[in-house]
Amino acid sequence: MDENPYRIQGPAVISVSFGRTSAYMLKQIIDAHGGKLPDDVHVVFCNTGAELEETLRFGYECGVRWGVNIRWLEWRDRRKRTPVEQRFEEVGFNSAARHGEPFEALIRSKKSVPNMNSRWCTQHLKVQVCADFMTSLGYTHWLNVIGLRADELRRVVKKDRQNEEAKDPWANVMPMVQARDTKADVRRFWFGNMKPIDAVQIQRDFGPTAAATLPQGFDLGLDEWEGNCTFCFALGYNVLLHRIRRRPEITLWPSKMERLVGGTFTTEYSYADLEKAALTSPLLDLGDNFNSDAECGVGGSDSSIRCGRRAA
Repeated sequence: MDENPYRIQGPAVISVSFGRTSAYMLKQIIDAHGGKLPDDVHVVFCNTGAELEETLRFGYECGVRWGVNIRWLEWRDRRKRTPVEQRFEEVGFNSAARHGEPFEALIRSKKSVPNMNSRWCTQHLKVQVCADFMTSLGYTHWLNVIGLRADELRRVVKKDRQNEEAKDPWANVMPMVQARDTKADVRRFWFGNMKPIDAVQIQRDFGPTAAATLPQGFDLGLDEWEGNCTFCFALGYNVLLHRIRRRPEITLWPSKMERLVGGTFTTEYSYADLEKAALTSPLLDLGDNFNSDAECGVGGSDSSIRCGRRAA
């Protein structure tokens, strides 16, 4: 058995969400293989159409700079009678949906919006797309390489439990856990000795040339709490208010979806409520939420994890 946890034995799919953590994991895997991945180790990004533009550009940069073929996939159909290769479509940076099209198609199919108790957006738009992709290539069993860190033990335990149940054609592998890599390692990789919030602000003030001074020569350019999904309802009330103040337009799509199905993404408020609150309430201090993880769980959802929950 190889002692380096980042040397992946195929067949395997590496799920990346184009957050800093999953990108860090991908680079360690590429380096562990001498710069070239085995033919049966596939890198996949599942685009929901609700990702921030910075996320898509960062993913494109990762592929180009590191010389790795990242397969950009989008959900198309959830019906089992549909041939597996038609349940998703391969796109690229230029053709990737940017107005929630795959997500909206799924919502129309389900006639409802997801919520914290039924968080099927991740399951259908990301987990199942990866599974359909691997099945379409002829694999009947494979490794599912997930970017969970050693300091995310709650999620790690859940993935270990899934492995024990063995209900899926894949086994979850978490090389960052085996390598004992934490958020501190990820931050050091992207920012060196600079504080993340300072590095992002410098990029906003001075543009892409500022990122060239960072250890990798480029960066996501988002605050750590922002995440990859433009409006993710799992972020919690205060964080969402703060995000809406920065990007008021992000309420348009989820509000449209709530009107479409006559339901809401949370039981506590609608996105129309959030928009009104963002316009009328004072600037919020996010406090510890600036340190909260907001990268989508590409290995599956965990409804018990929610940062910035609204106070009762």
